[in-house]
Amino acid sequence: MVKVLGTLRGRRYLVGMVLLVGIVAAMGCSQGAYPLDIFYEMHYQQSFKAHEPPRLSVPESAVAWFPPPQRTSFANDAAHLYQVNCSMCHGATGRGDGPVLQKMMDTYGYTPAVPADLTDPVVQAMNIAGIQSFINAGITIMPSFAKLLTPEEIEMVAEYVVNCLQGARLEVCP
Repeated sequence: MVKVLGTLRGRRYLVGMVLLVGIVAAMGCSQGAYPLDIFYEMHYQQSFKAHEPPRLSVPESAVAWFPPPQRTSFANDAAHLYQVNCSMCHGATGRGDGPVLQKMMDTYGYTPAVPADLTDPVVQAMNIAGIQSFINAGITIMPSFAKLLTPEEIEMVAEYVVNCLQGARLEVCP
């Protein structure tokens, strides 16, 4: 009987120790709790700032100057911007006969909400600002180009559409 009680106490003691170790381990492993004040990442070390090299003072009269990013050789060419960004749907001459648009119309039965033919009278009734707003915002399946092109490039493409493809001012076209 004494031996059975001793074994029972031993089991209870063992179970209690396992629970205690489990609770301590769970508390120590919880998010945001460090059991010791040792951080392996350098930016957590208090002495990190002391290891930085000394910094030189900037003269008070200094003015920050950053040159604008260099454009590629064709970035100022509106015709090239149109060919790269628009012709796959609107076609090389702006007649709405681009291969991507034709594929969407033939395969998926898509019908444009606004004529894709940029020489259509409905589109010709829009001015440069109207075409710019379509390029900036997009419409139905036409995506917005606001993050892809700069405002100057969007204006150049809109002017190219109105002046060259629609024929408003052919003398400025390449």
